[in-house]
Amino acid sequence: MNSYMFPIKVALITFPVLAFILTVPFLVHQYKKYRYINKFRAFVLYSFLLFLMVSYYLVILPLPNTHDVKSLQAIGTRHYNLRPFTFVHDFLKETHVVFNSPSSYIRILKERTFLQVAFNAILIAPLGIYLRYYFKRSLKQTVIICFLYSLFFELTQLTGVYGIYNAAYRLFDIDDLMLNTFGGFIGYIIAPVFTYFLPEVDKLDENIKLESMPVGYIRRFIAFQIDWFVIGIAVSILPINRNIIVEAVIVFLYFIVLVYFTNGKTFGSWLVKIKIQGEKRKITFLELVKRYGILYYGVFGFNYILSETFNANRYDSTYYVPVSIVLLIMLFVFNLVVFIHLLLHVFSKDKELFYEKMSRTKVVIIPK
Repeated sequence: MNSYMFPIKVALITFPVLAFILTVPFLVHQYKKYRYINKFRAFVLYSFLLFLMVSYYLVILPLPNTHDVKSLQAIGTRHYNLRPFTFVHDFLKETHVVFNSPSSYIRILKERTFLQVAFNAILIAPLGIYLRYYFKRSLKQTVIICFLYSLFFELTQLTGVYGIYNAAYRLFDIDDLMLNTFGGFIGYIIAPVFTYFLPEVDKLDENIKLESMPVGYIRRFIAFQIDWFVIGIAVSILPINRNIIVEAVIVFLYFIVLVYFTNGKTFGSWLVKIKIQGEKRKITFLELVKRYGILYYGVFGFNYILSETFNANRYDSTYYVPVSIVLLIMLFVFNLVVFIHLLLHVFSKDKELFYEKMSRTKVVIIPK
């Protein structure tokens, strides 16, 4: 049992990083196709990747301690078995079950050969479930895919993880191919039992109203970073020095004038398929002035003024300590209130922040 638990533990430890890397393309594709990320679909993809990792680790782990595996093996060691149903012969040879005594049948559950057969049949059974439920594959396609997946395992073992080891450290077994494929077949057959209470994949995106769906802060933050990255490149190219006046003009031109003419879209928001919407279909200039005036000239501007005042007072030894303390307290309290306000809305269905409610604007998903 420990030999099986070790690969599972390794998969659970390495899963978060690898799953993030591997699921990003799936989620990007989903986002481009549906204009949002369905949490249930994302969960299914994560669980599918976890299954793939666990099954692969169960096949290749534990790895030998040396690359010279051949030196540890007896001369003439065979690394393959091409005789089908060898497991039946092994079971009949090794079993301690008395076939004319039904009470002894319980011993089968402890037999090494039975457990090995059961493990090989169960190993790829979840793949059959996933292929039928989520990927909508036919029985024929499922059997072929499960066979190829099992063949990938066996070739990985036969080649010593594709040449990393100078000999196979596990057996290429035709029985494993048969049992793995049969397990995928069984998984396909019993899939409805496991997925009965799950939503139908084809209907996951039905009745989704993009215009009324709240836009998450991660998407908004990505758009924000893209916008300021673009601004940074533009300013670095132009022969101008950045200061408070230049920053104010940039905000006005990029976030107010440009967004007015694009009807709510910056370059960053356009890339992530969101936009600013007012009370009517066409956003007004006044709504944008209120929104970004409160955010940039108000929140960010107030922080800038307090910071600059703090820096200016450090050269005046008479008032430095008391004034600095007051300014630091004001900065801390102001930003703490803003942070708490943001935090409360992160975990709430109401995603509209104070400056959005005051300007009567909101972020919405751009419809197809």
